[in-house]
Amino acid sequence: MNILNITTMTEWRGGDAQMYTGFKLLEEYKDLNQIILCPDTSVLAKKCIEDNSKHYTYSKTSGIFSLIKPIIRICRKEKVDLIHVHDSNSLTATLLASIFLPSKTKIVLSRKRNNKIKDKFLNRYKYSHPKITKIISVSKAVEAIFDNIIKDKSKLVTIYDAIDVSFFSKNRSNELIHTEFSLPKETIIIGNVAALTSQKDIFTFIDTAREIMDKKPVNLSLKFVVIGDGSQRAELEKHASIRNLEDDIIFMGFRNNIQELLPEFDIFLLTSLTEGLPLTIYEAFATKIPVVATNAGGIAEVIENGQTGFVTNLKDTENLAKGVLKILNDKQLAETIKANAFELVSKNHDLNVMKQNYYSFYSSLK
Repeated sequence: MNILNITTMTEWRGGDAQMYTGFKLLEEYKDLNQIILCPDTSVLAKKCIEDNSKHYTYSKTSGIFSLIKPIIRICRKEKVDLIHVHDSNSLTATLLASIFLPSKTKIVLSRKRNNKIKDKFLNRYKYSHPKITKIISVSKAVEAIFDNIIKDKSKLVTIYDAIDVSFFSKNRSNELIHTEFSLPKETIIIGNVAALTSQKDIFTFIDTAREIMDKKPVNLSLKFVVIGDGSQRAELEKHASIRNLEDDIIFMGFRNNIQELLPEFDIFLLTSLTEGLPLTIYEAFATKIPVVATNAGGIAEVIENGQTGFVTNLKDTENLAKGVLKILNDKQLAETIKANAFELVSKNHDLNVMKQNYYSFYSSLK
């Protein structure tokens, strides 16, 4: 089977990272001939060159219209059986290109986030197009956004993303955060790893930190850490100051050694508004860090209250704080959560599981 993966993204985001991870995992199957088509200025193009991965590039000079001719040319040259598109613009271009492709050419779409799709004719036509064979979602919550858009529910399938569990589980804290910011050894770190954008709602993280500081035992030394950067950083730092937390919250900025920093977290506090099912939760599970999170996207599909963490409504600072404090005040509960979450991620969300799931999926379409 000849498979063409298409993305229009130029930055290195979670969707492209997982697509490329799956691409590399499936290289061992010789009955799959995988190809990537991506913008010539993209991070993904550079990675393909470095890894000698089979790929083509195109120039984004005229938006999606720049992509149509390359799709047609590559599909003909490579005798493509299946086009796997990884974003909405790729889908639009592929559907237009499909007019000039053999009718037997299948189209599959991957959907990563649970952003609502407006229930209007053009969207219903686009996502219900007869040439789309399947739509893959990363969680049941993402799959649910198509409920009012697609009548044929047999087209919908959920394949969860995954991580290298052994890679994260072997890492131990080297006190890098404590050392960099001169924190006393006994300081407990409650952290998040996120882009500083509206989707991640770090304002709720800050407001939850205020609740925790107001209710924690006096002798408990805490620091709140946010790893990541983005357009809202200055606004978030101002909000932390307004909440009298300028000395309690550390904005570390972007770091490329998350696997070394994560083991230093005592609790992972995630406050997103929308998600698919973030890999950071799996990474925390594998690193044996208890997670307290909002019910964004598919998060509640892997977090069960009191068993694998705590999950609350969006923006629910009171219950987010209660979840954190329960874990801090009950060591046995913390250990139970760590053990259960590690078992779950090892069994269901390791890369080997995802590899088998995708190979079985592609094989079913032959």
